[in-house]
Amino acid sequence: MTPARFYIGIFGALVALTLITVLVSSLQLPTAPRVVFGLAVAGAKASLIVLFFMHLKSEREMVFWPLALTAFLFVFLLAFVLWSEADHIVGPTLGS
Repeated sequence: MTPARFYIGIFGALVALTLITVLVSSLQLPTAPRVVFGLAVAGAKASLIVLFFMHLKSEREMVFWPLALTAFLFVFLLAFVLWSEADHIVGPTLGS
């Protein structure tokens, strides 16, 4: 059994990461670094939630691999849609 103090520490880390995100968004940075930093912090927060609050850190491989496969297929599907629509967005640049 994990002590409640551990979960309070994870909650504190999530609050700190949220405050960091808010502070960085208020800075006058270019858009690309702001988005990359925001996505990195969001990924870290999602990882903390999934690993500790959803208890996936201690799960067996039989649960982990279908979740990983689902995430991979989701990213692949999203990338495929963006790739197939890229010529409509930026124009045909590769073949010409």
